[in-house]
Amino acid sequence: MVLHAQLSAALADIKAGRFQQALSALTILQKSHPKTPDVWRLSAMAARKTGAYAQAERWLETALSLEADNPESWNALGLTQDAMNRPEAAVGSFQTALQKAPQFVPAVINLARLHLRSGAAQQALAVMKPFAQQPQAHLVLAQAYQQSGHPQTALELYAGLVRREPQNVHAHYGLAVCLIELGEPARALPTLDALCQAGFGPAHYPRFTALARLGRHEEALQAVRAALHETPTDSSALHGMAQLYWMMGRADDIAPRFEACLTESQGAVAVYAAYLDVLIQMERFNDARALADRAGALHGENTWLKARRLSIEIESGAADAACELALAVLEKGPPASELRGNLARALLMGGAFDQSRALIQEAMAASPGDRFWVAMQATQARADGDRSSYEALVNLDDFTMTAPLKTPDGYRDLAHFNADLAVVLRQMHDFTAAPLDQSLRAGSQTPTDLRHSKEPVIQAFFAMVERAFTTYRDQLSPQAGHPLLGAIPDHFELAGAWSVRLQADGRHVNHVHPEGWISSVYYVDVPPQVAGSPDHEGWLKFSEPPFDVAGLGPERFVEPRAGELTLFPSYLWHGTVPIQSGERLTIAFDIKPRG
Repeated sequence: MVLHAQLSAALADIKAGRFQQALSALTILQKSHPKTPDVWRLSAMAARKTGAYAQAERWLETALSLEADNPESWNALGLTQDAMNRPEAAVGSFQTALQKAPQFVPAVINLARLHLRSGAAQQALAVMKPFAQQPQAHLVLAQAYQQSGHPQTALELYAGLVRREPQNVHAHYGLAVCLIELGEPARALPTLDALCQAGFGPAHYPRFTALARLGRHEEALQAVRAALHETPTDSSALHGMAQLYWMMGRADDIAPRFEACLTESQGAVAVYAAYLDVLIQMERFNDARALADRAGALHGENTWLKARRLSIEIESGAADAACELALAVLEKGPPASELRGNLARALLMGGAFDQSRALIQEAMAASPGDRFWVAMQATQARADGDRSSYEALVNLDDFTMTAPLKTPDGYRDLAHFNADLAVVLRQMHDFTAAPLDQSLRAGSQTPTDLRHSKEPVIQAFFAMVERAFTTYRDQLSPQAGHPLLGAIPDHFELAGAWSVRLQADGRHVNHVHPEGWISSVYYVDVPPQVAGSPDHEGWLKFSEPPFDVAGLGPERFVEPRAGELTLFPSYLWHGTVPIQSGERLTIAFDIKPRG
């Protein structure tokens, strides 16, 4: 009974933040009760709270040597390893906790949170779904639904949490973010205003997004400055600030704001990295080179800076400089995994095919099925002259389809349907400038995912699309291990949908869609001069990589015709030839198997 009371007192001290007091008492208990696992587990808990992670890990190992089946100790070990930036080890510990006690909710929540932080939202969702009836799991379950592209389901979970726990700021925050994603920024704004006034720092950036979507641009800029005041190194806020200035036609304001952010953050890496990304997106390559030199003088030539130096030369089309940089990196030994993409692109540009091939093979082994790397694998095969391997991945005859959609009920023909659809879409194009971080040039893109629109004409469009995709899917022949044919789904869902409006000189640079399985473009309205254009003006093009490789131009062009839909693998390089005048209005979407 005395030991129980002492452990209870130590736990109370930990919960009250008296960590050193708890450690002092527990250190005595370690000597008097060395065979009691809870002594070591609580000691580790207190040590972790003080930042003594290595000590906490050793004490947890002692606790587990005495009681290997205790899920609380495995869970605590996972938290400690996570704090030590060892995510793979942490995942293993959380999974072991669940093997010992499959219904141990804390380990489920911690494992899902770790997946969410690493961007593996689908894995988080899979972990959380079996615990949907557990109220304490609802917050993380909602976050998993939200990050995996299901904001409506997440919204319902957040709303339930708000009703049960009115003081839960995270539930209010999640609810507001979902409303923005669902195209209702006006409904989200009062909640975000209240959260900001209450001192909840994370609400500043979504408040900025809501204000920008509402066209209240000056207020939005004030909100993003507040977000950066709260967290000067917030990458989303830094990019969002630049994005808004750019789309308002105030590009000259971007550099001064970033210089101010560098001063305020004392030259933080995150600010330099975001600034470089934006300069590259703005195609201000000389400015980016000068900034990279400044960053290198302050921080050294680290991986993040090498990646951006490579990106500058790749995006500027400087093949020799890009390849020279890549070879210099390889001379110093195996590169960091995050450099592989830029290194492979640079080596292909410079004709160093042996080196690029090895990198692509490593990346494919590490990330099988990754859409970007499938595209790179196809590019490598084409560069090598290996038509058999290339065509196994890129069979344009069998893997692409262009066909008119069936006119929906209530419309005389597709022309009348497209006219109504065009009116609705044009109202949704809030900006005249293209987003900085998209493939789009000289045009605009709808900011809200069209899947969530309640407009009847858009819902009718998606019904038309489902029929067309079913036809496309049924024409494919299964083939085990193939990135397109290896998992032809019985059930599928849209992974994202948006509209693009191209104007004079408007185009898409070549790209792939990493989140999709099948991608698409539907032509709502096209300029008359694109019909039969000998220069393929405004036409879709396939197979040309977004970096210069000798001899690898487009292999097919598709003439855009209003009312037609083109479907193709998401890993297939695609872009458009610029239009010279008029407007090209489309809807694009990605499709993925329903998990």
